[in-house]
Amino acid sequence: MNAAFYRDYVVDLKARIDDLHTDPSSYQTYDLTMELLAQKNLISYAMRRKQGQTDGLFYRRDTASGQGTQMSQETAYRVFSGFFGLGQFLASTGRASGLGEEAFAETLTAGWEYPTCAVQFAYRKKGQPRGASMKMLFVGLNGDADAAIFEAKLTQPDLLVSTRPFSTTLLWEWK
Repeated sequence: MNAAFYRDYVVDLKARIDDLHTDPSSYQTYDLTMELLAQKNLISYAMRRKQGQTDGLFYRRDTASGQGTQMSQETAYRVFSGFFGLGQFLASTGRASGLGEEAFAETLTAGWEYPTCAVQFAYRKKGQPRGASMKMLFVGLNGDADAAIFEAKLTQPDLLVSTRPFSTTLLWEWK
């Protein structure tokens, strides 16, 4: 197994997202975008507060038909909480090596067997001198054994992060 495990990172990330969800007024600014690909559906969750103005958008889109429907924030939040509650996570390097967007999704989800979640989160809490940001792409798995099976099936092993902390211009852990 060459891929780095991200369970500890996702537990911390979920705690930060839970804090934003329960107490958004304690944040000076925030920009949270999460997109989950699972069972040929895309679920999007976006919240932003900038210059005192807040905005949010929550929806589900069937990737096969293109049909989309809006969701309540609570329903969308429960979907992501379920994802973050999985047993293990691997992170993608974002390198597609000649794959198109659709082939990249098919490869990373292993033919839609595993959910994949992109998270971009930047925030500054009130009273803090500076903020924090991250942008990562995770594959959700049931546990370590499932992660080993996923990695063994992957035809492009350079698609997974092998050393932590990970940082490129496209994706990065907390900074």
